[in-house]
Formats: sequence, C-alpha cells, structure tokens
Amino acid sequence: MKLHVYPNSSQTLAGCAEFIAIKMAEAIGLRGVARIALAGGTTPKALYALLARPPFAGSIDWQRIEFYFGDERAVPQTHPDSNYHQVQTHLFTPLGIKPEQIFPMISDPMQLLGIEATRYQHALERWAAGGVPVFDFILNGMGVDGHFASLFPDTPALHERARWVTANPVPQHQTERLTLTYPAFEAARTVCFLVTGHEKHAAFCALNQTEQPTPSARLVQHRHTDWFIDAACHHGPSQTPDTKEFTA
Repeated sequence: MKLHVYPNSSQTLAGCAEFIAIKMAEAIGLRGVARIALAGGTTPKALYALLARPPFAGSIDWQRIEFYFGDERAVPQTHPDSNYHQVQTHLFTPLGIKPEQIFPMISDPMQLLGIEATRYQHALERWAAGGVPVFDFILNGMGVDGHFASLFPDTPALHERARWVTANPVPQHQTERLTLTYPAFEAARTVCFLVTGHEKHAAFCALNQTEQPTPSARLVQHRHTDWFIDAACHHGPSQTPDTKEFTA
C-alpha cells in the first residue's frame, strides 16, 4: 500500500490527476492503448473536471484511451445519479471523447441488471485474452463503511470469483447495482483510491483490520494499491497538520 498524502483536497486531486497522466502514457507507450475503469462520487467528479482542463486536457493522449466503469447504479444513462452521466458531463463531453471509446455499464435503453452484467462481461472478454481482463488503471473511491465500487459489506458480490461483472443486491441502500468483482480489481496493473475528508478517517484506519475486514481492506491486504488522500482523511477531524506529500 503506497500513500500519497496532501494537505488539502485540491492538492490531492492534482496529485491523482498527475498520477493518472503518467500511467496512461506508460500504458499507451507499451501497448498502444490504455484501458481505465472509472468511479462515481463527489470526489471523482472534481477529478474529472480537473482532467478536462489544462494542463491535463492537452497532456494526455485521450484518443488512445478506452473508458470503462467499476460500478453503476440501476438508473438510465441520463439519470443524475448515473456514474456514466457524471463522467459524460465532466470529462467525456468537454474533451470530445468519441462514443466508440466509451463502454457504459448500462445500455440505452436500460435493460434488466442481470442482462447488463452479462453484456458487460462479454464486452470485457473482447480483450481479456481468455482470462481475467487486465485493466491498466482502476480508479476507486471508498465509503464510510469501507466499500469500494459497489462491493458493499455483507453482499453477495464479495464472494463472486467466476464472473468479472455482477448485479449485486445492496439491502443497506434498498437497491441493486452493477459492479466489477474482486478478480478484476486484483488483476489490474494499477489500482488507485482517491479519498478525502475526515469522515473517511475511520474506514481508512480499518484498512489493516484482518478479522472481518472491510471490502477495501480485503483488497489492500491482497495486492498493491495507491492511495491519494488528504490530511483530514489521514489524521481525522482532530488533527489537520501541514502535511507534505509522502509515500509509504
């Protein structure tokens, strides 16, 4: 687990954006294309808006990137709660990303989630070379309960190993969501978490919990991950020191 800690959220976003630019360039240089799975949420939304402006808008070879999603809500593409709609608004449209580069989890019109999961599974099989798809980069947030993507505590998707995409019932939110599964996250070349705010401090501290680990802790304990966090997340509400960036 490698930490990148910054004094505030805006510097955290800038550090994460620079990291993405580096990793996209590496992937394009090695394989001619970069495949990234994106996250939803308030903090990633600000990241997308940053990436769509200079200097990142002009420093990343956006036309050689394929865009996927780590999870999605059971809503149409145009719904305000849709992760796709958020990224379309703040990243794809400003940058002029071509539709053939974008792979939404939800069809237009929307189908039953089980059908959507199978469709997305087949979409990943196009380049999975007969095994688990290897994303160049997966961006995640983390909830206060330690969930990431739509891998929530005590939900069936936590135990899915045969599929890379599944429809996951989430009773704590009285809904069902699409999500990538652990095999996809475990196989990715880079997995990055972007987490800010003191309300995430407890979940961050729980990452070393080995008995009944949170979904995020379970991933962290099984593979390398990069964490871009601010001082509030790192130290909690009682301390906000003037922290410089560091890695551990």
